[in-house]
Amino acid sequence: MSAATEETRKIALFYAIVLTGSLARGKAVEGSCIDMCVFLEKRCFDVLASTIKSRSEAYSRLGGNICFHEGEVEGGILFGDVRVDLTFTYGKFNHHSENSFDITRDEFETTIGNLFVYSVLLYEKGKQYQKLKQKYLPYHNSRLRKARLAGTRDEFNCKIWKTKWLAERGEYLASLDALLEAQRIFLQHLFIGERKYPIDYVKWVKEQCSEILRMPDLYRELTSIIGGIELTEKGITRRADKLKRLFDGCE
Repeated sequence: MSAATEETRKIALFYAIVLTGSLARGKAVEGSCIDMCVFLEKRCFDVLASTIKSRSEAYSRLGGNICFHEGEVEGGILFGDVRVDLTFTYGKFNHHSENSFDITRDEFETTIGNLFVYSVLLYEKGKQYQKLKQKYLPYHNSRLRKARLAGTRDEFNCKIWKTKWLAERGEYLASLDALLEAQRIFLQHLFIGERKYPIDYVKWVKEQCSEILRMPDLYRELTSIIGGIELTEKGITRRADKLKRLFDGCE
């Protein structure tokens, strides 16, 4: 088999490439990375996922080199002075529907949002990408949504309790950490409740409140919970109660 034929065979296993991140949304600034995701057949994905060497070879065929890696995780690819964060998927997106702790730590909704809603399709072959898109849009099924809403609600209430408990013990920094986690879970719960896919629960929050949720005042409410917080039991408890009222008002 000729080298050209071999490369053609490998490329044929890729069925879509999408541009994601700030560049896809028209929000890139100087120094922004180029974020892309390659959809490929599972057999090809398994080879790429097996070793850092195989991924390095794949990137080299595209003319890039891995910036750095730690074990099996690479931290981006350099094409000259341009950094590209390149990820691969074969279209299976894991989610949890039972354990509330797992629900609030998977990236199911943000993955769907970034790959299908807030992305730009650069290359497509066949109908696999469109079939995947139709599976999750405009939103995933009601049964899964209900389970994930219940999980985020339980975990949010747990984090509010932990925030107050730690503050009562004088563990103010740990308490603040729990409060920030509760705020992140609140956003996850809100997006699921509104049947909207998020970009991220920590970054680009102002943009998402205004442009996706259509709740421009929400960002001001969220920042007021953390802004100027007094690291005392009373100060933290007040902010936790404020966040709980905000959560209850969105139910």
